[in-house]
Amino acid sequence: MSTWISRTGVALAAGLALAACQPGGFGAPAAVTRAMTVSDGAVMVAGPQGYCIDRGASRDGPEGAFVLFGTCAALAGSRAAGQPSQPVVLTVSVLPGAPEEGALSENFEALARFFRSAPGRAALSRSGEAEAVSVEEIAAAGEVLYLRLHDSSASEGQAVEPEYWRAILALDGRIVTLSALGLKDRPQTSGEKRRALKALVAKIRAANSGGDVS
Repeated sequence: MSTWISRTGVALAAGLALAACQPGGFGAPAAVTRAMTVSDGAVMVAGPQGYCIDRGASRDGPEGAFVLFGTCAALAGSRAAGQPSQPVVLTVSVLPGAPEEGALSENFEALARFFRSAPGRAALSRSGEAEAVSVEEIAAAGEVLYLRLHDSSASEGQAVEPEYWRAILALDGRIVTLSALGLKDRPQTSGEKRRALKALVAKIRAANSGGDVS
């Protein structure tokens, strides 16, 4: 198995504990961040309408970056900042190590086999146990690979639903993985989580092609 496939598994597992820590209330109004660059400026991370970056829960360093999105209203402490009608928890992880030759899509079959294997499911698991994760669906759309997963592991912070969606793509030599999770106290359908994830994918791809990030 190639090193970058193993690193993709690590990227998908990164930040799951932080992913459950979306702010849940309205405190004093605060400035919100809708976009930020990570990986020495190589990748711009921006969320879809109504989502802003929780900078206190996000990280960027030599080993990679993790960005957590909450609703702008919750992070700003004001409903006037905006929020989606069906909010979910969105995360983005960025790691070096995308394939040096060829498109990422050329390796989707190998990635699918890895994530269905015990080591792959262990990498996806919040507990690190392969038995806790089942891969419900894997689908490719152009240069993006989507996974629908079920993780029975306990989550830290706010409890999230067992089922969630992940996406994998490559940007500027980096592996970018994205997730959309529903909170147990505000459950969302699988379709709603996938729509939010696809909106996040579209926003980040546009932001890294010179598109609008406002």
